[in-house]
Amino acid sequence: MRIRFLCAIALVVSSQLAGAGPAAIAPGVPAEIPGRHLPVVREHTYRMAGKIRLLLLWVGRDDVGSGVIRWRGAGDERAIELLIGSDPARAPGQLNKWGYLVEAMRGAESSVVGLVSQENDDRLSDVKAGLKTRKEQRAFDTIRGHVAATEGTARVGTLHAPSELTYHDADTVLQRVLADSTLPVKRVARGADVRPGFLTSLTGLLASSLDTKKYNGRIQYIHGDRLYQLRLIRATRLAKFERDGRTWQNVVRGRFETGEAGNRSGTRFELVYGASGALAGVPILISYQPKWWLQVDLVLNS
Repeated sequence: MRIRFLCAIALVVSSQLAGAGPAAIAPGVPAEIPGRHLPVVREHTYRMAGKIRLLLLWVGRDDVGSGVIRWRGAGDERAIELLIGSDPARAPGQLNKWGYLVEAMRGAESSVVGLVSQENDDRLSDVKAGLKTRKEQRAFDTIRGHVAATEGTARVGTLHAPSELTYHDADTVLQRVLADSTLPVKRVARGADVRPGFLTSLTGLLASSLDTKKYNGRIQYIHGDRLYQLRLIRATRLAKFERDGRTWQNVVRGRFETGEAGNRSGTRFELVYGASGALAGVPILISYQPKWWLQVDLVLNS
């Protein structure tokens, strides 16, 4: 499901959390947003840029939405909270794509809650047609899961909510997700070398990309009710990276792929992240092309 890309974005920042203290991750599928009780220890905002391919040319705007990533932590608990979305008033084709993801971790266990608006537009013409036939309700892919020592449990499904809601209304939709008890609880076995979540997986992969002595280019993990694989296809060190008149020194440009274990191909995305200092392991640029005609970039704002 497309919610895994939101996980991919959130994963790149989880290495900024640390601590030690009482447990608050309850076993079983979450009935509330995990990690919300933890204090915010760091926060970064991002500006969304979107481009649409018209024949052989790309046409886009540099400010079509926004994103925020919050690091939370206290004791040995930590969490990553991510919210990204386009602004229909500014985005090409009045796109209203948005999603939320949070993963809370303690030791070898994790809990996750997330949602993302479904994408049923394989072509640009589908977007335009959707604007003319927009329904009162729209569908969201949802997930609530917990990964313990030997297995993962999750409720994964679809929720319908008013179409006019944007990423600013995330909490309204999340309350509906948490209140939905109609979805069956699914289970998946966890092997000895399987990570407890997407966040934990990319944290390890990014760390190894910054330390060639510990390099590991492929990790398996549980997300929801399935086993996935994350791999680093290529990592290139850059002395500097420039974007929109700003310059960042000593970074890594990495190309990643995530997909169900056993599949030959998956979802690819690109990250530019710091290699040292305060931004080590923190995304500066997150680039994703979900459709041949659409590219979305998130650029570090503050």
